Amino acid sequence: MDNSKYLHIFEQSPIAIELYDFRGQLVDANRASFDLFGVENTQELIGFNLFDDPNLPPQMLADLKAGKSIRYEFQFDFDLVKEKKLYTTSRNGKCYLDCFINPISNEEQIPIGYTVYVLEITDRKKAEILLEEKSGELHKLNNNKDKFFSIIAHDLKNPFSAIIGFSDLMLKNFNSLDDETLLKGLNTIESAARHAYRLLENLLIWSRNQTGRIKFNPEILNLKTLIEGIIRESENSAISKDIRLTASIRKNYMVNADKEMMETILRNLITNAIKFSNRGGKVKITAATNNNNVEVTVSDNGVGIASKHIEDIFEIDSRTNTADTANEFGTGLGLILCKDFLLKHGGRIWAKSIPGKGSQFTFSLPLHEKPVESLL
Repeated sequence: MDNSKYLHIFEQSPIAIELYDFRGQLVDANRASFDLFGVENTQELIGFNLFDDPNLPPQMLADLKAGKSIRYEFQFDFDLVKEKKLYTTSRNGKCYLDCFINPISNEEQIPIGYTVYVLEITDRKKAEILLEEKSGELHKLNNNKDKFFSIIAHDLKNPFSAIIGFSDLMLKNFNSLDDETLLKGLNTIESAARHAYRLLENLLIWSRNQTGRIKFNPEILNLKTLIEGIIRESENSAISKDIRLTASIRKNYMVNADKEMMETILRNLITNAIKFSNRGGKVKITAATNNNNVEVTVSDNGVGIASKHIEDIFEIDSRTNTADTANEFGTGLGLILCKDFLLKHGGRIWAKSIPGKGSQFTFSLPLHEKPVESLL
């Protein structure tokens, strides 16, 4: 038999081909194999044993020794090859390979050698990974879109229903209503209008953030000054529910943060604490250092949150509504904004709560510098 034509195919094949004996020792390889692994000749690969390849799954190795053909994909790291000095290679970084191994068996079907075909699939694999990532992003966007429309359809409808309902009642029965009933109706309308406005404000901020239209503009800020400003904004809401709103921050913690984002975070946490506190309750804001971070805690003694819902309250696709002390329901969108904005700052947020006893919401931020002692 003239084997020259087969030798020609072996040498000229664009696919890397390696030949191994029955012990798994490399015997020969073609030029495409040299190019793939960045070597000059077979001698540089001599000593490599197919059975010792860490990329070969154990079950497939067993099938191979039993005379079965196998195929698998794996990531090959040339930097690791150089580090372990397995052989000299001119290539760097990582690539993805598709490997097909076919046993060469005798008449008794006992393997006497192995032919290995190796094809680089790095571009295809990267495209697959990118497609999976884009698919995941698209799935998330679709979920967010569904959540967005759900909020518009349900949560905006409730406050406007209250406003329209009580307005209609008051207009139709204006001459027969006493002052107490009129005042109750006006309070309901005012409360519903504020709820709708806060919700709409958060929806607009969230949608701008989702579409990348909110720019991150960090500057050196005094966290204590920011907190005191939001407390002043929230005093009327606290007074209307006879809630004691206090801050215990005796140091000027300096952070490198976006002022508008930080105000949104603090405003949402303090507003929620007031909203979910019972009349005559307490809301307290504290701050303390933890390593190179400052941790700000907003605590209340209100209705609390069930433990099974704690992990869900910061996720857009996990709808968890908790009734406030006026039996109104919120979307939790403010907490999702808090989480998104804190991630931009390299911070995080978490919560602790006991139903019926209150909640603690804490967020952390990297300190810009050591806090300055207050003169107070």
